[in-house]
Amino acid sequence: MPRIVSILFFILFVSPFCLSASERFSPGDSTKYIVETKVHYGFVITHHKNMAHLTTGHFPAFELNIGKQTHGENDWNALYKYPVIGVSLWYADLANPEILGSAFAAYPSLNFHLAQSNSVALNYRFGIGLGYLTKKFDRLDNYKNIAIGSHLNVAINMLYELKWKVSHHCFLSGSIGITHFSNGAFKAPNLGINISTVSLGAAYIFKDNSVIIRPKEISFDKDKKKLEIVTFLSGGMKEIYPAYGDKYGAFSLSTSFQKPLSLKRKICAGIDLFWVFSNIRSLKRKGIEVEHSWEVIRPGIFIGHELEFGKLSFGTQVGYYLYAKDKSDGNIYCRFPLRYQISNKLFANLALKTHFAKADFIEWGIGYKFR
Repeated sequence: MPRIVSILFFILFVSPFCLSASERFSPGDSTKYIVETKVHYGFVITHHKNMAHLTTGHFPAFELNIGKQTHGENDWNALYKYPVIGVSLWYADLANPEILGSAFAAYPSLNFHLAQSNSVALNYRFGIGLGYLTKKFDRLDNYKNIAIGSHLNVAINMLYELKWKVSHHCFLSGSIGITHFSNGAFKAPNLGINISTVSLGAAYIFKDNSVIIRPKEISFDKDKKKLEIVTFLSGGMKEIYPAYGDKYGAFSLSTSFQKPLSLKRKICAGIDLFWVFSNIRSLKRKGIEVEHSWEVIRPGIFIGHELEFGKLSFGTQVGYYLYAKDKSDGNIYCRFPLRYQISNKLFANLALKTHFAKADFIEWGIGYKFR
């Protein structure tokens, strides 16, 4: 995962959510569904010194987005000033057909209202989903593509958007954003592809005469302020350089102590145990003997922050290894979890673990809340 992604995650989890619950955006009339097209123009960012040959020019990209304006059907709608929930289809020819090919992406998104007047609105949109790249690294036919080693990838899109109201049904927009493709170290190489674009768009808004649901008064009672203890058990796979090597299992056990600060924010601290079998291979390459796989277990401690959207939550965590036999990754690690509350006690967990800008592995797991 390239360095720019660390900056982007900072933008993602800080700038759009500096909104207080008292600054509630009113959806206005009975707007419900939005259909939008955008035409982007951009380039592949050379975020690594060995990637200069991949950027051969600028290119257009095209997007179709279908959205729904929230109206307070759920409490979290009001807490985040009634964002638009959407699904986007995105395509670009990357101006390097023999090496990079074309990029496709499909992702759900949330579009947050940062500020607005009667005719102009400033929004921030974040989406994450699946991406498909028609060209990937091949040691015989495409060895120059050192950016990505798999067709199927995670696609992340972030943009800031300025919208102008043309009529009751039509809006025009201008935006600047970044789209990122990565496989989370599942397949080497994985430097990732970052695409920076500017765009122009047009949206048509359909009206719905149904009654707008307004949220009930939301209170942050004592029960919601209590300390929570959640344990997560996760696993994944990773591949280390060189490409076409073996895949190694990676496992983690994490206990998090979480303290709600408000209806949408939590802080947390906890302990981790990581057991990544590729560390055995890394140590042997350096001539360091490993008698038992237990020797590569790495305990760590972490602090973090979490934003809640109903049953869904996004988080950022920074941790420190208390012990590591393989020290090549340094002492600091980061995690970006996406979690869904299945029941009062049970959680599904999907997280990207990194060492600064380098992806370590994707964690798939389940969590249990003890209190």
